[in-house]
Amino acid sequence: MKTKKKIALFTSIQGHLSMAQAIKQNLDQNYKISIFQERDFFFNLYLPIYRFLPRSAGMAFRATSGEKTTSLVLKFFKEKYENKIKKFYLKYQPDLCINTHFYFSPALEKLTFVDKTPFINVLSDPKTIHPLLLSANASVNLAFDEDAIKTCKKINNKANCVNTGWFVRDEFEKEYEKKQVRKKLKLEDKLTIFVVSGSDGTTMIAKIIPALVSNSNTVQIIIACGNNKTLLKSINTLKKILSKTKMNNSIITLPFTNKMHLYMQAADLVIGKAGPNTLFESVATLTPFFAITHITGQEDGNLEIIEKYKLGFIEENPLKASKLLLNIINNPKQLASFLPHLKKMKKHNYQAKEKLQKMISSLLK
Repeated sequence: MKTKKKIALFTSIQGHLSMAQAIKQNLDQNYKISIFQERDFFFNLYLPIYRFLPRSAGMAFRATSGEKTTSLVLKFFKEKYENKIKKFYLKYQPDLCINTHFYFSPALEKLTFVDKTPFINVLSDPKTIHPLLLSANASVNLAFDEDAIKTCKKINNKANCVNTGWFVRDEFEKEYEKKQVRKKLKLEDKLTIFVVSGSDGTTMIAKIIPALVSNSNTVQIIIACGNNKTLLKSINTLKKILSKTKMNNSIITLPFTNKMHLYMQAADLVIGKAGPNTLFESVATLTPFFAITHITGQEDGNLEIIEKYKLGFIEENPLKASKLLLNIINNPKQLASFLPHLKKMKKHNYQAKEKLQKMISSLLK
């Protein structure tokens, strides 16, 4: 029996982990996968921005984009993770390394160069590429599309970049029948709107709730609160208040769940923060996306992607977003116009797995 080649996969939390899981699903059958996963303390500083002040992130994004600052940040993370990664590397002795988070790039660049091990760096943003994300010394950087590659070349024209599309987990890409999924989840078979707050629960989704519960049409509302227990408690309190009124709408609240793919399949529209994984997972289920907020800086380009590829709606102003949502609820047939564009984008991202397989085969020759 042929011994499987070994691949080390380096990741963090949030969307980086989703990408890593999608990559692992793709490679599990043919390779032996070892995962290095670390939640850095910097995330604790980032969490309040994620939940409450997404617009303020733009200042940090711009401040760290300069060449000198980027070098200092990378040097810091190299020193911080060099010993940990080396220990992991020596334990599993991979034939190839794949990275989804810039924290680990500097240490991996040095280690794989010395050992002549192929190193694949996956860019964790599809459009707005921060210089920290790009690894000039990686065997190859995997980018979402040709626009992303052009941006990378402006940052460092020596970096090797390949257009692969986005890595989406298998469960989102599977074929399904909406009525059967709704039945499985014990949902009503009617207009369904799925409001997602991300894994850590941004409170910015709350601004759209009044429009959802105040209209006179019958609509099923599912609100995923992620790991934000305060948000979950607040929405549940609202549910109790509404239960004493004559509102026609039903509200279903969800804490963190591993069934996101099913709720997206059950939905006619997904509403939330324009994070790349949530966006492309929605696309994979062929469900239009309505962006009502985003993290300024790193997610600016995601709004451009929604508009350019016609994947859904964008409106971050609360009053305008509410007006647009009511228009959608009153005229749900307009959602069908996005289907051809969603199918095209799903196909683009689906090929990422095959491209990665071929790339790895070539690098391991």
